[in-house]
Amino acid sequence: MELTATVGYLALLLISGTFIAKLGEKLGVPDIPLFLIFGLVVGPLLNIVPPGHAQNIFEYVANLGLIVILLGGAFEMRWIVLKKVLTTVLKLDTIGLLITMLVSGAIYNVIFRTPLSYPVGYLYGAITCATDPATLIPIFSKSDIDPKLAITLEAESVFNDPLGIVLTNIVLASMGLVNSINPLLNFLSLTLGGIILGIVGGKIFEMLFLKCDFKEYIIPLFVGLALFLWYFGDKLFPSLTGYQISGFMAVAIMGLYLGNTLTKYYQKTNYVKSIMRFCEELSTIFRILIFIFLGASISLVILERYWFFGLLCALGSIFIARPLGVFIATSIPPAIPLKERIYFALEGPRGVVPAALSATVSSVIEANSHSIPPSITQYLSPQEIAGSIVVATFLTILLSVILEASWAEPLYRKLFKECSHSHQ
Repeated sequence: MELTATVGYLALLLISGTFIAKLGEKLGVPDIPLFLIFGLVVGPLLNIVPPGHAQNIFEYVANLGLIVILLGGAFEMRWIVLKKVLTTVLKLDTIGLLITMLVSGAIYNVIFRTPLSYPVGYLYGAITCATDPATLIPIFSKSDIDPKLAITLEAESVFNDPLGIVLTNIVLASMGLVNSINPLLNFLSLTLGGIILGIVGGKIFEMLFLKCDFKEYIIPLFVGLALFLWYFGDKLFPSLTGYQISGFMAVAIMGLYLGNTLTKYYQKTNYVKSIMRFCEELSTIFRILIFIFLGASISLVILERYWFFGLLCALGSIFIARPLGVFIATSIPPAIPLKERIYFALEGPRGVVPAALSATVSSVIEANSHSIPPSITQYLSPQEIAGSIVVATFLTILLSVILEASWAEPLYRKLFKECSHSHQ
């Protein structure tokens, strides 16, 4: 695809996105749903940004944007608050996520009239079970929601991406679409590897930060190191060992480590502030691009074919699977208060990771359709599997972001009105 066209699309979307965000502010509506709808209009509906081009650009924008958003979000997370909610985050990211995946998968299979054990449903469940930091971090940064609740949901969304990726790979392996490596080892290498890599990256940056005065070049070093960690985890390490390290996890851990250690060096406070400001501003640019390109990259043909079944899957995932996962996970002692459980159950928007996964999975299915066993293709053809998953995932993202970004503050006020009055 030619460079001039790409630059033109970026210009159009950044300028339009600015005005859309301003409009959202005036109407008191969150900007993310408006970006998605605008993407649908300029992409499949008007073909100003052709969906094929949008898909190519989205792959780059989504990954780069998520690295920046995770880095900035984790950098501003305070360990002192995170420590208090860590048990809840762990429960949500393991038991909660697994139940969300299984229930979403069962719902998909019921809707598409396939056997309950049919793996395609659980592929949809695995792709859509991870929540989205790119949606949550901007929402909470602009609202006066209790930091404890905000940090719980932000941390859950930062750390559940690796598990969503592992679950997706496990289901793909069961369908004969990826080489089956030990899922437990794969999960450990993704998560533990990500944590270790993030701490090592953080310590290297801290050492350089204290040894040399990089002045304004501290920001390129910070972002460059984060990009290298992602590259090492997702590309270099797998090519050497066959196992993957979650680059996103490593970036988040590096951000968390540095955000909590660099603040101790008072003489360097200016640098810490400039890093925070840079990440916030770059995150704003990427947020506009991610969600408009996501809307623009959906194909109208498959959207028309699967929108109704996809919508039912999305409603089931948002209103049945996620609440069930949250309620079961958080009822394990020490249980958290009912109002908090309701808030967590209804505040789990899906976003960048499910979008990127569905695009990847769709191309894997289409490229290796001959590898799928007849026991699977007798119910749905490879094209139907790929199309239905892309549409169901897109509608799950669209609906969850529109609803949950819009009601984040009103729902908080409704549930915790006594607390919010005392805040004011």
